[in-house]
Amino acid sequence: MLVSYNWLKEYVDIPWSPEELADRLTMAGLEVEGVTSLNPGLDNVVVGRVLEVVPHPNADKLNVCQVDVGEGQPRQIVCGAPNVSQGQTVAVALPGAVLPGGFEIGSREVRGVSSAGMICSEAELGIGTDHDGIMVLPDTLQVGEALADALYLNDTVLDISIYANRPDCMSVIGIAREVAALAGGQIRYPALEYEAIEESLTDHTDVEVLKPELCPRYTALMIKDIRLGESPLWMQARLRAAGMRPINNVVDITNYVMLEMGQPLHAFDYTRLAGGRIVVRTAQAGEILVTLDGEERVLSEDMLMICDAEKPVCVAGVMGGENSEVTDSTNTIVLESANFNAVSVRRTSKALGISSESAARFEKGIDPSGTLMAAKRAAYLLAEYASGKVLSGIIDRDTVDHAPRTVAYHPVKACELLGTDIPEEDMERTLVSLEFAIEKQDAVWQVTIPPHRRDIELEADLVEEVARIWGYDRIPTTTPYGTTMVGGQSRMMQLEDDLRAQLVGFGLQEALTYSFIPGDSNERLLAEENVEMLRIANPISEDLAYMRTSLLPGLLMAVSTNAARQQSRAALFEVGAVYLAGQVDPPTQPKEARHLGIVLYGDRSERNWAVPHAEFDFFDIKGILEAVLPTSGLEWTKGANPTFHPFRQGRITLGGKPLAVFGEIHPTVARNFRIGGSRVYAAEVDLEVLLAHQKQQIRYKEISRFPRVDRDLAVLIGREQPVAQLVELITKAGGDLLQDVRVFDVYQGKPVPEDKKSVAFSLQFQGQRTLQEKEINDIMEQIITCLKEAVGAEIR
Repeated sequence: MLVSYNWLKEYVDIPWSPEELADRLTMAGLEVEGVTSLNPGLDNVVVGRVLEVVPHPNADKLNVCQVDVGEGQPRQIVCGAPNVSQGQTVAVALPGAVLPGGFEIGSREVRGVSSAGMICSEAELGIGTDHDGIMVLPDTLQVGEALADALYLNDTVLDISIYANRPDCMSVIGIAREVAALAGGQIRYPALEYEAIEESLTDHTDVEVLKPELCPRYTALMIKDIRLGESPLWMQARLRAAGMRPINNVVDITNYVMLEMGQPLHAFDYTRLAGGRIVVRTAQAGEILVTLDGEERVLSEDMLMICDAEKPVCVAGVMGGENSEVTDSTNTIVLESANFNAVSVRRTSKALGISSESAARFEKGIDPSGTLMAAKRAAYLLAEYASGKVLSGIIDRDTVDHAPRTVAYHPVKACELLGTDIPEEDMERTLVSLEFAIEKQDAVWQVTIPPHRRDIELEADLVEEVARIWGYDRIPTTTPYGTTMVGGQSRMMQLEDDLRAQLVGFGLQEALTYSFIPGDSNERLLAEENVEMLRIANPISEDLAYMRTSLLPGLLMAVSTNAARQQSRAALFEVGAVYLAGQVDPPTQPKEARHLGIVLYGDRSERNWAVPHAEFDFFDIKGILEAVLPTSGLEWTKGANPTFHPFRQGRITLGGKPLAVFGEIHPTVARNFRIGGSRVYAAEVDLEVLLAHQKQQIRYKEISRFPRVDRDLAVLIGREQPVAQLVELITKAGGDLLQDVRVFDVYQGKPVPEDKKSVAFSLQFQGQRTLQEKEINDIMEQIITCLKEAVGAEIR
C-alpha cells in the first residue's frame, strides 16, 4: 500500500523523518518496502500565466509567448506546443532549472527570437506521461508559486506491505493509529459532520438485502444537486501518490475515503436505477453485466450482485457496472458503504478475473462497523467539494453482532513469555494507544478488543501487540536455559549441501521449481498409471493443482523454456521434496521425500575456439552419478523406466532398495514437454535411501608406500550381459589386495562373434607389503574362474 507522509501528518504528529518512520514501522511489523520522493527535482519550475501568443516570424510551428511568472515583467518564451493559448496557467521552467533526465534550461535564441525558459508538459516534468502538449493548470493557482508546492509534490510516499491478517492497516487512518502508538501521540480523526436537508432519502429509495450472510451490513446515503467537476488539487495529489488516477470529484471522493478509512464505497447514478431502489442478491444463471472496464461479464449463481428493481448494476465488492456509473449528466447519487463476505468477494474476483482496490480490501475481511463512518465522511466531502445536498436519514441494514469481545491479559505472564520485564504502565499505555479498552482486576486485565482489530483472538496476540510497539529491539538477547541444546544442520541438510557443492563444481546450476504441477505431468512423463498424485484442496490455478511425485516435470519445463529462448545448453539440478500418496491397503499416510534431480541438454560446454564442440551424452549423466554417489554398495543395472529411452537408461540400487534412475529422456517425453533439437539426459536420486546408507564416520586409510601391480584382463561375454555385474564379480574375487577395477575397452565386431562383446579391464593390486608374482597370478586365476562360472566368460 502506498501512503503519503504528508497525508499521515494530517492525522498524527510524526517526530521522525520518512526514512526513520519507515524503520520504526518495519520494526513494528509493518514492513516498508520503499521510500520514494514525489518531487522529481523541480527547482526553478514555477506557475506562470500566458499573457500573449503570437506566431513565430521564422517558423510555422512555433509561437512566441509572453508569460507572467511573478517577476513583475513577463518573460518571452518560444513554445512549440500545439495547445498553447492566451490566458492559460502553465508550468514554466526558468533558466537554471534541470528537468528530469538532466535537461538543463537556459536563455537562448530560437530561430532568431530570444527565449528565457520553457513551458513544460507533464512528461517533461516527470510527473505524468502526456507529452502531446503543455500541461495546463487550474487558474486558481498563484502565479510565481513553486510548482512543487502548487501541485503538492513536496511529499514522500511509503510503500508498506500489509499482511492478510491486518486489513485495518489498508488505510491511512490505520497506519496513523500505528504511528500514534509508536510515537506516543494521539490520532486526529477527520471531519464527519455534514448539514443534511429536510428531504428524506427514504422517500426516494430503499435497500433490500436478500443475502445477509454474504452482505452483513449495507449503509446508504443519498446526495442530490451534485456539480460534477474536478476534485481539488490536494485530493488529486494524494490519489496519485497512492497510485490512483483522478477522474472527477464524485469518484475521487469515494476513492479518497476508501484510501483514508479502508472502507470501499460506490456511487450509483440514482436516475439510472430502475425503481430507484437497491436489491442485494445473488446473480441469476446467465445474467450479464458490463463492468466499468468495458468488459462483458457472464455471471454465475454464486456471485453476489448489487441490483436495482430489474437488473444487476454492480459486482458486490469488486467493480461497478456501466449501466449505473456516474457521468457528466449525473445530478443525484446513492452512496453505498457496505460490508461483504470475504470468501464470496475473493471467489467472484478470481472467477471474473477482476483485480480491484475494493476487492483487495474485502478479501482480507474488513471491519463492518466502519461502513457508517465512511459514508458520513464521503457525504461531508461531497457537500464540501461537489456542492451536494445530503438528504436526511441513513439506510443501514445491519445484521452484525456488535457485542464487544474481551480477552483476559496477565501482565506477569506477558513478561514471562517475552523473556523481559516491561513496566505495567508501558503495557497499559501501548494497549490504550492502539484503542484497546482495559478493565483491571488484580493480576488480570480484561481487555476489550476494538472492532477493527479482528486479528486479535488470544492473550498471546495482546502480548505480541505490546512487544512490537514497545520494541522488539529492546528485548535483550539471552541464551536459552534448561536442557542443553546443540545447534547445527541435520544429516539430510549436510548431505544436500555436499551434493550442491559438488554439482556446482561440475558446472551445473541449481534450479528451484514449483512443488505444484499440472495434473497431466505424470502422463507427459509416461509414468506408470498407479502413480497417484495428491490434489490441492484450493489450488491457485488448475495448472498448479497437484503435488509433484517427481522433480523431473519441473526440470524438463525449465529445459523447455531455455530451449524455446534459443539457449544452446542447460545443465540443471534441483534438491527438493516430492509428495507420494499413501496406500489404501494397508492404509498409510502420504509421504514427503527428499530427492535430487539432474537434467543435461545441448552443448557440453559454452562455445569456445579452444574446446571441440560436443553435446552431452549418456556417459555425462552416468559420470556425475558415479562422482556424487558412494563408491561401494551400489548395484548398477539396466533400467526399465518408461520416462527414459528403453535402451539408454540405467537403474541403481543400494542395500536392495531403488536409489536412482538415469539415462536419456524418451523422445516422446521430450516432445510432450516441447523440447526439440538436442537429446535430454536426466537422473533422479532418492536421498532418503542414500542417507540411510551413508557412513556417519569417515575412516582414515593409510596410503601404501609399496609398489602397485597392474594387470589387464580381456574377456568375451554375451552381448546383453551388463558389465557392472562383471565389475562386482571381479571386486569380490579379487579380495583385499585388489584396489581398483576399471573398464578401458568395449569392442563389438569382427572377429568377435555377433552375439558376443569384448570387454577389457584394468586391475590394480596393492598392499602394505611388496606383492609377489605368484600371489597375483593366483588371484587372477580366481577372478577368471569366477567369471567363467558366473557368466560364461571366455578369456581372449
